[in-house]
Amino acid sequence: MSTLLELPVRPATTQLAEKSVSGKGGRPVRMLVVTDTDIVLQGGSERFLTHLLKGLDSDRFLVDVVQLDRGDSSCGMQSIPISRPNIRLEYRPVRAIYGRATWKVWRELRDRVRHGDYDLIQSQHEKSDLLCALLPNGPLRVSNRRDTGFQKGLMLRTLFLLLNHRFDLFIAPAKAILTQLVKREGVDPEQTRCLPNGVDCERYLPWSGAERAAQRQVHALPPEQYLFGCAARMVPVKRHQDLIEGFARVARVHPKASLILIGRGPLEAELRGQVARQGLGDRVIFHGEEPDMPSLLPLLDAFVLASSTEGSSNAILEAMACGLPTIATAVGGNTELVEAGFTGFLVPPHSPDQIALAMEELLDRPELGRSMGRHARSRAVEHFSLTAMIDRYASFYQTCQPELSR
Repeated sequence: MSTLLELPVRPATTQLAEKSVSGKGGRPVRMLVVTDTDIVLQGGSERFLTHLLKGLDSDRFLVDVVQLDRGDSSCGMQSIPISRPNIRLEYRPVRAIYGRATWKVWRELRDRVRHGDYDLIQSQHEKSDLLCALLPNGPLRVSNRRDTGFQKGLMLRTLFLLLNHRFDLFIAPAKAILTQLVKREGVDPEQTRCLPNGVDCERYLPWSGAERAAQRQVHALPPEQYLFGCAARMVPVKRHQDLIEGFARVARVHPKASLILIGRGPLEAELRGQVARQGLGDRVIFHGEEPDMPSLLPLLDAFVLASSTEGSSNAILEAMACGLPTIATAVGGNTELVEAGFTGFLVPPHSPDQIALAMEELLDRPELGRSMGRHARSRAVEHFSLTAMIDRYASFYQTCQPELSR
């Protein structure tokens, strides 16, 4: 890793107080954004970046987006085009961070930074962070952390401990992410900024009883059932097995309760087997991917997320905007979105029995669920609108004022 040793190091006493990122000479702010994943995918971090890029004022921001992976068109996901004159999307495939392709992309980005006029570089996810940490000094360097780093192995954690000093600022959609960053990676709290996610409250809306009834028929959903739902990729961290186990306990005593699982993933076959063993084949619906979530979420009565870890869940925000009470595990940014007892319930992770108790509370007290849903909608509109998120980022980009010691 001789390249690391050749990097210029900022002087230890440099103060970057009142450093502004407004465009030079009054021109728009020039940004380079590097992300590990393709924004055509429907994951939370991809939706976040898509909404942000679409929302930034084209007169104030010019953005080059380098994506280190291309979405798999065979997965059935539809492309999310960003046809705006101020946004340029590029693909530079990087599979393994230690491979030759990585250094080829790094050299290209290095030359662009040296000869370009970028005001700010922002990276998102691990490969992008490492590449950007190794770029030459100059533009303000921002690391956008989207989760608590639960997937980092020992080597990655060590690399970040060595390279975090290369960033000027760290941003994240939840305070919980930044807390872990300070605790585990030794980042100075003064270098952190929390910029919450946003949801399009004009697309994600509650529906009236008549609309719900009609659309449930369209989607072949049980018209009279109390419908719990979860929208999440079927991977270990989402803990669908805990949700199914909790629902199984509820289903034994509440014949009018059903569960819909929205999404796919490597654990789908295993989860289907669990449902069959519990005798829940007619009570649990495997819906698959849904390209039009605003038309499906309002058909639910409550939203449930049983994850063992979360950054800041876009799925919860979307459920809140649709006026749904939420049952979520008290992990990561969930505690910053769900107000326990007011907009939903927070339960410990890995606790099917607590999920079941919360479900039963909503089934036994339907007015409580409706009240929670109304409060959830109000909270989404007041604190987590898409417009508010874009405004926060635009203001952040133009008025970054860190006071950092290097």
